[in-house]
Amino acid sequence: MNTFIGFSLVVGIGSTLVLDLWGLILFKLKGMTPTDWGSVGRWLLGLRQGKWVATQGDNRPPSVVEKVSGWSFHYLVGIAYAVIVVLGWGMPFIHTPTFPPLFLVGIVLSSIAGLTLFMPAMGAGFCGRKIPHQAKAILMMLIAHTIFALGQYGFALLYASI
Repeated sequence: MNTFIGFSLVVGIGSTLVLDLWGLILFKLKGMTPTDWGSVGRWLLGLRQGKWVATQGDNRPPSVVEKVSGWSFHYLVGIAYAVIVVLGWGMPFIHTPTFPPLFLVGIVLSSIAGLTLFMPAMGAGFCGRKIPHQAKAILMMLIAHTIFALGQYGFALLYASI
């Protein structure tokens, strides 16, 4: 059980950190604004009041609680994807990781979740249909999730080597 927890934490947190570093690089080089995890936290906290879709036009700066909630959610989702890999491919995967399961979870599953659950929840509509440059947004998501999956693979290999 400790191996399962350790793997999930190392791979989940590590790959999410890689994704965040990718976002920082894009911001520094291209000026692309990264995900506002404070707004995600506001949406999460709004779920308690039955607000399933983020309110558009709420320009208040996110509170500390909203930021902590959003960032925590972001990293917990990364950990959850690592858990899914082990649940799907078994404990032996921890010791002999391969890329195909991480491709399926890190790119395919996470992109489907982003397009069909996260984007609509944040008010962008199904597959981002309400946002300008929808195709570019989807492409950038696929690239980011590929970076995430590569991070998963790198950290899975690192964990297996220790």
